[in-house]
Amino acid sequence: MQKWYPELRPGKAPAFLRLLEAIEKEISSGALPIGTKLPTQRELAERIGISVGTVIKAYAEGQRRSLLVGHVGRGTFVAEQRQSVQSRGRVIDLSLNIPGPSRLPKVLADSTWTFPKDISDYVGYLSQSGVLDHRSQFAKLLRETGFDTGPDNLVVTNGAQHGFSITLSAICQPGEKVFVEAATYHGMKSYAHFAKLELVGLPMDSEGLVPEAFDKAAASGNARVLFTMPTIQSSTAAIMGAARRREIVRIARKHDILIIEDDAYGFLDEASIPLASLAPERTFYVNTLSKCLAPGLRLGMLVVPEQYIPRIHQAMRATVWMASPISSMIASEWIENGMAAKVRQSLAQEAKKRVKLASEILRPYVRPNHPPSFHVWLDLPSGAVEHVAARALQRGVITTPSSALLVDPSLISGLRISIGVPERIEDLEWALRQLAGSLEASNEADMSII
Repeated sequence: MQKWYPELRPGKAPAFLRLLEAIEKEISSGALPIGTKLPTQRELAERIGISVGTVIKAYAEGQRRSLLVGHVGRGTFVAEQRQSVQSRGRVIDLSLNIPGPSRLPKVLADSTWTFPKDISDYVGYLSQSGVLDHRSQFAKLLRETGFDTGPDNLVVTNGAQHGFSITLSAICQPGEKVFVEAATYHGMKSYAHFAKLELVGLPMDSEGLVPEAFDKAAASGNARVLFTMPTIQSSTAAIMGAARRREIVRIARKHDILIIEDDAYGFLDEASIPLASLAPERTFYVNTLSKCLAPGLRLGMLVVPEQYIPRIHQAMRATVWMASPISSMIASEWIENGMAAKVRQSLAQEAKKRVKLASEILRPYVRPNHPPSFHVWLDLPSGAVEHVAARALQRGVITTPSSALLVDPSLISGLRISIGVPERIEDLEWALRQLAGSLEASNEADMSII
């Protein structure tokens, strides 16, 4: 059969639901018979011009409704329609890692801040680094969250993804290898595929990247760049201890490895010292306002070793020329008048409350003393991950597919739960209890096989 691709029609519904409706229509018409293999998530995303995450959500919801069935290593297929499409019922999405319900609108509503009338200084083409006054405020924000830096080496970017993307474009060539943790930020995987970079996954433990494994890999000479998230790692929420950080820096210097440090969640653990503080001469420090203020601002901060600033400026000119100075002006005012700190503190309190709830409901799968964060990692055997995720889907809970995060599945397995998505804590509690039931059902199934 010729490979099928859907037509994604315009509409107000989310793209993943419109995609699923197209699949459902073709199944109902007989154009997609039982057993038909659908395109891979990446292939379909590239073919119809949407994100891989959108396809993942559509396929996941299709499995929940018993339209589709997924097999690890084989793909996604049209399922046998034993009954009409299941009632959609209640669905909670715990797959998107967002920083909890936005606190910014309420803080704005309670303030007297108004949009400045005179923006004439910010409507033209400005410096690739950004406006100095704005960079000074962003440096102040970083100092408040544990990174003592100034504005001189700080470049304003369109978010963290843009920050590490232009860094990689400036220091790597297509075909080169980059060291990452065995489970990493899905945006890094996406960019590496686009830029034709090969990611080399390294072993992890409860503190994240294992130094001995990094030392051995670096000695091989296979790569000269490390991308890491030492504070609340985006998959496992691991935090490197101080001694571990010093050891990672020592190894990087020993083998002349450049470091890209993604500190998007650093505001939730201000006690941790960034690697960039320990090795400023070789660390590109990436942070963002998306997690601690608002994703819609699309602003990030990239602190660059001095000798690489010209390359970063070149990469900025080649991509977006500059980050939006108008957005920077707004954000810098919010930092200066204390509104940003209020939002950040509120989010930190919400993270503590949600982790506490997840730890209580999902005990013993959530590790003890889990740090405040908006995602938790459940250590599960690789064979159990798919079963638990499938049962959760049947109960109306969408989780993050392991394939979106894992670079080397032989080194780590588990399920990430994004607990910041539901607006209401009651909805989160319901979803967590459904997940707990899925974990129990998986254990019972395993026992029945034994």
